[in-house]
Amino acid sequence: MALNSLFYREVRTHHLFKCLSDECFQIVSQNAGLISLKKNEMLYECGFEASHFFLIRKGQITLSQTSLDGNEKIVDIFESGQTFAESSMFIDSKCYSVNARATCNTDLFYFDSDTFKSQLYNSNDSCFSLMVDMSNCLRSKTQEIIELSIHDAQYRLVNYLLEKCCDQNDLSCQAVVKLSTTKSLLASRLSITPETFSRILSRLKKQTLIRIEDDVITLIKPDELRKLVGYCGGKKLKRTKLKPTLRFIA
Repeated sequence: MALNSLFYREVRTHHLFKCLSDECFQIVSQNAGLISLKKNEMLYECGFEASHFFLIRKGQITLSQTSLDGNEKIVDIFESGQTFAESSMFIDSKCYSVNARATCNTDLFYFDSDTFKSQLYNSNDSCFSLMVDMSNCLRSKTQEIIELSIHDAQYRLVNYLLEKCCDQNDLSCQAVVKLSTTKSLLASRLSITPETFSRILSRLKKQTLIRIEDDVITLIKPDELRKLVGYCGGKKLKRTKLKPTLRFIA
């Protein structure tokens, strides 16, 4: 199914596609289309053949893994304008490594991975654009591993709120964070139990650091919150640096 003219223009502006020549994009669009998912409907499951990647037109998709005893861990949350599963086109197993589910009514564009991959040979700019996406994803996952390894639950939640707020260099204004997903899904994404998540929010509220109104969290004292995660005066607190030593093995 090819994209119609309206969707053609809409997809063309995304950075993964705007670098392609008109001829290449036309070939990609001939093997693309739009699908709709209802709330909680599964897009694909772990182990399914990874033949497509996706661009969310509207809605939200969670990527998750489920343990043998049924516990679900949210790996990532994607929203309108974001792509996901594009890395699958470079994986030898050609299988999705996670489950993908819609958290609300969601529309997605789908693209044939092999077709898109074949057109990358004709566009260096598109190759670099894709590399930037994957590099940012790798950096994000590396940071997540660091936070899980050396930081506690409060750090992860406060850091998330600060990243979602407005100008992080302005310590004076109150910042507003509108949660785009449920607190339980967000807790899972941050590797925090729902009970601990609620306790941290309650503690921050009692300390008058935040205000909670339904799905809106106001950061009353952003400067104090920054201090909780190691920021002071808009800068990361200095830590003792070890002098690097290079050793060459002949």
